[in-house]
Amino acid sequence: MVDEAVPAEIFSDRGYHLAIHGQKQWNGVLIASKTPLTDIHRGLPAADEGQSRLVAATTNGVRVVNLYVPQGQDVDSPKYAYKLRFLAALREWLDENCRADEPLVVLGDINIAPGPDDVWAVEDWEGKPTYMPEEHAALEHLKAFGLEEVTRPYLEPGTFTFWDYRQMSFRRKRGIRIDLILATDLIQKRVVGAWVDRDERKKEKPSDHAPVGVELA
Repeated sequence: MVDEAVPAEIFSDRGYHLAIHGQKQWNGVLIASKTPLTDIHRGLPAADEGQSRLVAATTNGVRVVNLYVPQGQDVDSPKYAYKLRFLAALREWLDENCRADEPLVVLGDINIAPGPDDVWAVEDWEGKPTYMPEEHAALEHLKAFGLEEVTRPYLEPGTFTFWDYRQMSFRRKRGIRIDLILATDLIQKRVVGAWVDRDERKKEKPSDHAPVGVELA
């Protein structure tokens, strides 16, 4: 939804500060924080083609970049090329606007399953966006900025964060792990736990994603 339509009082009544980058229909990102947000940045103009897919802000000394990376549809689709351009531009934006020696978190729906334990069956995902070699290379290039995925060490193999609404995917355990939390070394050292809240996916009319959490000391 557009920024003005977001029910901000749901957050503000509970003491949260907001940074919103909304849009009609499919796209939109938001950061909610119990401490004030500064240096708010919206959008990735070099590659987002006007879609609301990035919002960044600093809270309590930590720079947070919240993403909704394009899905890609299929390898022959213009949407897949758009996804790769977006990821390349994101790395360039990090190089120009962030520092690896500072507390930084890059997180969200990354739409890439990093490894074989992050899809229900590798053979079913070969040749499909979300598990393509080019996407894995783009993720590694992003991490080479000075980021590591910090939830994986605390999750059992086969812990998924997304299940398609179709074909009873949740019941059949046909999930993928595409919601990632990447962080610089100063944040990595503070991580003491991480989890995926599958119970939220069991509720009536749930999101197809489950919440992913990380605890910092």
